[in-house]
Amino acid sequence: MIAALRIPATISWLTLLWIALWGSFAWANVLGGLAVAAVVTVVARTGAQSLRITYFRPHWAAWYVLTVLGKLIESNLRLAWEILTPGIGTHTAIIAVPMRGGSDAVVNLVANSITLTPGTMTVDVASHPDVDDLDDGDPDTAVARVTLYVHGMYAQDVEAVRHEILELEALALRAFGSPDDYLRAEADVVSHLSLLDDGPTGERALRRARRRAERGRLTDELIAIDPARDEDAEVHDTRGRGPGASS
Repeated sequence: MIAALRIPATISWLTLLWIALWGSFAWANVLGGLAVAAVVTVVARTGAQSLRITYFRPHWAAWYVLTVLGKLIESNLRLAWEILTPGIGTHTAIIAVPMRGGSDAVVNLVANSITLTPGTMTVDVASHPDVDDLDDGDPDTAVARVTLYVHGMYAQDVEAVRHEILELEALALRAFGSPDDYLRAEADVVSHLSLLDDGPTGERALRRARRRAERGRLTDELIAIDPARDEDAEVHDTRGRGPGASS
């Protein structure tokens, strides 16, 4: 939605809701609804972040929903197995995940999706509003705008958990973010491959990256090499760490 139309549209929508709640299209209700909607809009919209253009891509939004549903099923089965079998296979930890963010709506979507999935919970969201002044548009030097602190029950491999969240962020930005934000987040996912172990988790993540490349979701340059499997490759993470963004 165009930013210039966002506030009038919000006021109109809130006014209609007010009239519907009263059940009468009387002038008093219309004027009262306009007044309440204007006050709510002015009080609630405290920053320019809320006036950013809204993106919505239906097919990628549907894929995001299916992905989250798949994670829900997988996590429930894993927890059920944990309950029914002897021994303790959990390894809890709180993991800091620096994110590009995109918009507040995307951050909230990712944070709530994590909490909705059994076995993981978003315990804190730390924003870094001052980093916009340091962002020169280069994905190699851009810094995290938000850090999610996620509690995980199965955090034996911290980087694997972090990588899954970065993939979820990239998919959310693919559905609801700007093209630039999505490309940056996807580049972060690829660069983070170098931090994964040479185990099943790393192999699965690498296969997912290759499938995205085959579908045209990544530029060829991003996966021209396989840093996670190159012994001579420099291990690095281009995502800038925000304040407090440690494992």
